[in-house]
Amino acid sequence: MTAPRTGLKVRLERGSPDSIFVSKLSDVKLSVAETMNEQARSDIKFRQLIEQTLAEGGRSNYIQICAPFELYALTRIKKPRHIVEVGVSAGVSSAYFLHALRSNGEEDDDVGVLHSIDLPEKQTARESAKMLRRGSWALPPNKETGWAVPRRLKRNWDLRIGRSSDVLPDLIKEIDRVDIFLYDVPYLIEQAKAEFDIVDQKLVSGSIALADNCLVPISYWAKKRGAKLIRRKNSGLRGFRIP
Repeated sequence: MTAPRTGLKVRLERGSPDSIFVSKLSDVKLSVAETMNEQARSDIKFRQLIEQTLAEGGRSNYIQICAPFELYALTRIKKPRHIVEVGVSAGVSSAYFLHALRSNGEEDDDVGVLHSIDLPEKQTARESAKMLRRGSWALPPNKETGWAVPRRLKRNWDLRIGRSSDVLPDLIKEIDRVDIFLYDVPYLIEQAKAEFDIVDQKLVSGSIALADNCLVPISYWAKKRGAKLIRRKNSGLRGFRIP
């Protein structure tokens, strides 16, 4: 069945993946980054599955962040044991992380885990249309955190519901390292800095930290670790790699 024409499809096609961003963050040749970005971009079947699920849930014009392809590419290149994600909502970024982990598992039995934290904000039916026009991260009526993530990918998903300030410290204690970290929530500068300091305990050489629209705290974090902050083109997404 052909997927509906949706705003999501248009946005993904217009927002071509930034291979330079991926190359610099993962310290690989540009050709390698281009190959992995293209692998994500050309997976039409998966893209249609996500966009159709979102459309059926009233989110035809919604996408969580601007760079799901780069998240896939970074995961394929790094082959992480542990990804930590703060902020989920519908789960577009989660879906691409998990899709990449599944692809890694087809090549290597040591499949990594995505640990996600979310404090869902729900819309009422009356709010839905107005909130959708504003691109809200709030969940539509009758939907739960990560509702766009295909069921077949959830085996490697550790989803935890609660405030990140409460959940993140316990999660970080449970894992030995953080290979990729994504912070994609509305933030307060001091809270973000405190949470970055918690995650910092488990970053190792080569680990990648990413934050969307979070310039001041992630700049502070990169400087603290002596790392160069790298920005994705046409986006608020920034990141750095631990030297």
